[in-house]
Amino acid sequence: MANQGIFFRRRSALPLTAGLVAAQGIAFWFVGKSNLELQQSMRAVQTAGWLPLPAGSAADSLSTATAAFWGGLFYTLSVGAGLALATWAILYLWQRLFSDRPKLLWGALALWSVLLLAINFRGWAFFPTLFGVAVPLAVFLGAVRTRPPSVAMPSRLWPVPLITLALLTGIWATQMNAQLFTTIRDYLLLSNPAGQAVNDFYYRYTLHAAQTFKSFDQRTLRVARFASADDAQANEPLIATLARHDVVTITQGAPVDMTLLSSGEHLVLVSNTNDRLTITKAEFLSDPGPWLRRFSEMGDRHAPLRRLTFAGLLLGFPILLFVLVDGLIGRLAGIFTHESAQIWLRAAFCLVIGIGLFIPILIGRQPDVARPALGAALDSGHWPERVAALRLVARENIDLAAFPQYRSILNSALVVERYYLARALAASRRPGTLPDLFALIRDAHPNVVCQAFYALGKRRNRAAIVPIQAQVMTSDHWYVQWYGYRAMRSLGWHQRRSH
Repeated sequence: MANQGIFFRRRSALPLTAGLVAAQGIAFWFVGKSNLELQQSMRAVQTAGWLPLPAGSAADSLSTATAAFWGGLFYTLSVGAGLALATWAILYLWQRLFSDRPKLLWGALALWSVLLLAINFRGWAFFPTLFGVAVPLAVFLGAVRTRPPSVAMPSRLWPVPLITLALLTGIWATQMNAQLFTTIRDYLLLSNPAGQAVNDFYYRYTLHAAQTFKSFDQRTLRVARFASADDAQANEPLIATLARHDVVTITQGAPVDMTLLSSGEHLVLVSNTNDRLTITKAEFLSDPGPWLRRFSEMGDRHAPLRRLTFAGLLLGFPILLFVLVDGLIGRLAGIFTHESAQIWLRAAFCLVIGIGLFIPILIGRQPDVARPALGAALDSGHWPERVAALRLVARENIDLAAFPQYRSILNSALVVERYYLARALAASRRPGTLPDLFALIRDAHPNVVCQAFYALGKRRNRAAIVPIQAQVMTSDHWYVQWYGYRAMRSLGWHQRRSH
């Protein structure tokens, strides 16, 4: 490597930190810009007489740097972690295995180009492209060193951390299914105070980040404006139809998701990326749903970013945690022992920690409760068994009121129990259980409130609309408001202007 003019650091701390800092800077800008635009839109929505989402103090918080920073952290620990680790892994393996063949780095450059093309496959997307350019570049610059490393035989034990990671991946892969994130939340997070703090942070700020890449169809409330004020006055039936599909119209100059051009019998839907869909008003009024979905697909530029984010959350974030723990243990072990022993200590401690986190999930998950044993399971002294019973009730749509044992769970100190209790009450139609759900929508924990809203929406009792709306408007939690809005829609409520 001494003749090649380029050298890479063996340590991962500086390159990965550089990549994550770059990702956080972009994410802060991305989420902050989205938050401010959404806040302006919701103020205009409220002024126009519609119900905004988010509303009240949840909407007021959108302008804070705190919301932008912590919301941006979601991207840093998913997209940022994935891109940074992928870039560092390529450089690390090249240095270890192919350092005498510098032309192979052109292959990495080709992969980078393919990534950028994939990000913009549906059309130019500024912030996703910025992630794709800046994060790998920051890692590369953080990895480059100006002087050649000192001559030393590379340790033959360098694959040990990779083998350790593979072993942990194999262990955790036994739980790999569609319910993995739910399982981690229920049995690793919600069952203890430290895990609850992580869970609460996630639900407090996730929607700020998710709002940035949602397509038109994925947004709960969409905002539109007619290009001409005269058109807005002449199209009241169209405005009412749009409102029933959660598209509310405003007249102020706030950011919107769709611009409407009315021309005689025709209507043109214009996206923020200037994609246009032209249809007759009669066609649109007869069945707006398919046209709105088609419009959404035309203007969706962030589908690649959504896939990249999911991949980063599923792979990049856990690997980043492993790298951080492995590095910290290595630093501490380096104080007391030599390099070979240090590598083995790192591997041993990482395995112990990884398996230690896995055990609560393995122990907590209970086999399905048989229906004849449902009453006994609800009265069990073992909370995972009570949760398994409540999950069976929710899954099989069993009337929980037939089992009075459930009432003792109403005041459980465990969030996960109250969460599944609220969800299980969705199938009951007995009036005596309705006050229980009304009590649960005032629960101290937002996840429980969300499931109580979900249950009320499933019960199809329109009398619940007023208390749900009152609770939504007083909540400071966007996620809670989102669930409450969806529950009201399930009960037949739709947007109507108050003036």
